Amino acid sequence: MLWAGPVLTANGFIDGWFDPGNGENGDGEPPGPATEGVILPPFRNCHTHLGDTLARGEVPDKLLAELVGPDGFKQRWLADADVAASITAGLREAADSGTALILDFREGGELGLEQLSRGAADAGWCVEQGAPQVIPFGRANGGWPLPSRNAGLSGLKDLASGAGHRMAIEARVFGGLVALHFSEVERESLELMLEHEPDVLVHLCNCSDEDLHAIAEKGLGVVVCPRSNARFGLRPPLEELLALGVDVGVGTDNGMLCTLDMLAELRFCREVFPDVAPDVLLQLACWGLDETLKKAKECKRLVDLPGGRILLSQPRVDPLEAVFDPRAKVLATRFTCE
Repeated sequence: MLWAGPVLTANGFIDGWFDPGNGENGDGEPPGPATEGVILPPFRNCHTHLGDTLARGEVPDKLLAELVGPDGFKQRWLADADVAASITAGLREAADSGTALILDFREGGELGLEQLSRGAADAGWCVEQGAPQVIPFGRANGGWPLPSRNAGLSGLKDLASGAGHRMAIEARVFGGLVALHFSEVERESLELMLEHEPDVLVHLCNCSDEDLHAIAEKGLGVVVCPRSNARFGLRPPLEELLALGVDVGVGTDNGMLCTLDMLAELRFCREVFPDVAPDVLLQLACWGLDETLKKAKECKRLVDLPGGRILLSQPRVDPLEAVFDPRAKVLATRFTCE
């Protein structure tokens, strides 16, 4: 059965159709019977920690550092959990809500990457090829080497002396990307962050205006995680980042803190950032970090990114309003590799 209805393009919605069987699409009336709905590109979740998804019902009411810092709740939970099964649960949740691309920070060194591969295989996902796709950002466990070509670094204060620099250098040697948590709970050193030469920064809830301008001038990609941040009274500077022309993506962060549902993240963003136009928020969910990922692909630092379409029910006439209507659900997905 074809899909028909408003189709989101880079320039807004147009009337059109999509054939989930062969990936063909067109403008205007469909050439056959069709299911009506809103047709969107699949979502990108630009920052996750999939391994703790199944801890969601067990998370104590504690400060962020007590949950995710060294020797915190998360580390203790991961030590005893079936992490691969937790990853599988997170990926299925993401796919069911229309996500085809995830950038996952993978703790635990080589074991963490093995758990990701097993969890992705069980969920029907591919790691760094095909679609839907999860791109791992690894972290050395108790030393070196870096377990993947991409480095996913914790906050600067949590890194042992020299460890962040070493992992960043290894990632660049491997031809990978460097991503770094930065200034989430308190302001961190801009100079020390820049020494790591990151491609992507996550959070930035406590950056100064001068920091944000410097990040924009350096052309760094930034990922905001509003629902996760709000749990701890934090708020990312999304309006300022967009005004500065920063390449922004949206992520759901730890699976134990938030669902991997990008529609839920979008709807939360509309409440928290009323001055950001709804169509801009939707563009971030569908094409987040686009400039950064395209540059990485052109430089052979990433494989082809996934594409395809998702079909959303349409309880309202206006397709943009439908996206933000809590009654609207993902009816079907068709992921491809572009």
